[in-house]
Amino acid sequence: AASALQKSARGQIDPYFSLGSVGEIVAALEAADSDWARATAATLRKRSPLMLHVVLEQIRRARDMGLADDLRMERDMVRHCFFLRPGQSETVEGIRALAVDKDHAPQWNPGRIEDVTPDMVAQFFTSPWPAHAHPLAHLS
Repeated sequence: AASALQKSARGQIDPYFSLGSVGEIVAALEAADSDWARATAATLRKRSPLMLHVVLEQIRRARDMGLADDLRMERDMVRHCFFLRPGQSETVEGIRALAVDKDHAPQWNPGRIEDVTPDMVAQFFTSPWPAHAHPLAHLS
């Protein structure tokens, strides 16, 4: 059974994170009269806009997947995080800003949540391998 604290946290989280898009989630958090909501929005605004959209889509797709399909999707996404957009990897940029240059000023592309398009997100969910050649094809 869920504790009262878990129920309270879900009561704060669900009204925002069940909204239809990252843009709607962040806008609602920013408009809220809550320190927690505004702090959460500010944290999200610091993250890669593209990857926020990708992760939300990943979570929603995974709801209806078995473990093998979910692991294949995640393997595809990891590859795309490094190779989908040569010279524009959000993962590499995040590592650069945090661990290499330590400037804590990543240059995300696109730079705003509102500028991410559905096509940008969809690319992460197209497998770079045909089904029979997928590195995790053997999972069932």
